[in-house]
Amino acid sequence: MIRDDGSQDKTLGIIRSFKARFPDKVTLLEDRRENHGATANFSQLLAHSTAEYVMFCDQDDIWLPHKMKVTIETMLALEERHGRDMPLLVHADVKVVDSGLGEIAPSLWQYQRSDPVSGTRLQRLLLQNVATGCTIMINKSLRDRALPIPDAAIMHDWWLALVAAAFGHIGHLSEPVLLYRQHEKSDIGAKSWNLTVALRQLTDPHQLSLSLTEGKKVTLRLQRQADAFLRQYEGMLHDEVRRMIDLYSRLSEMNYITRRYYMIKYGFFYADLLRNVGRLLIA
Repeated sequence: MIRDDGSQDKTLGIIRSFKARFPDKVTLLEDRRENHGATANFSQLLAHSTAEYVMFCDQDDIWLPHKMKVTIETMLALEERHGRDMPLLVHADVKVVDSGLGEIAPSLWQYQRSDPVSGTRLQRLLLQNVATGCTIMINKSLRDRALPIPDAAIMHDWWLALVAAAFGHIGHLSEPVLLYRQHEKSDIGAKSWNLTVALRQLTDPHQLSLSLTEGKKVTLRLQRQADAFLRQYEGMLHDEVRRMIDLYSRLSEMNYITRRYYMIKYGFFYADLLRNVGRLLIA
């Protein structure tokens, strides 16, 4: 299923030509074609899907030949373990490449110093998403539980990961399943994180000022997403989980000591030590 999010080039004509050639394989969701952005666009596609399993495709990445096979195998193994009625999500690593497909990094997870296992715990997903949308497969149970995706959701894949962590299970594939292309117009890009980057941000007054300003903006967006999650699922969450999400959504309202107390108590941290040092210093 494809939806054109208001493109101004020949995209729609290309899609229609594919639909004419493969009418049993291509479904075009045609509406008023306003540009809603990635999250709302994928949300509309999900709302119209009746498939048992859903994968997400970005237009600028290249799937490796084994992607679908190994992902569905992992999903079926999860369903064998937990049942088909359980909300389930599978995500995988990718190779990071430039616009000409030259390799930037053999692993996005290593490049960004993220952890596909501990990073999918709910308390960590509240502040950092490690499930890259173009690698994800979800089952019908997760789709039904996740809809509607609210406007406060930062990205559709992040929302799906939160729902899977809260109500189901998340599996992963350590092998790269696609070439994750980076170019100037990438909406969501791969960003390297290492000691050099961290020291530059902490020691350069200009960089530190920019980091603090941007960090505050990101924090508010994260807290709005957490608050939206709480409002949508409040009656379905266990008391302690509900309290944890509520506290996270209000961290910026707390004083310096109280904020750090709850950060440590509930583990509101990244998977990477360097980021966490910076978080404790300036959050």
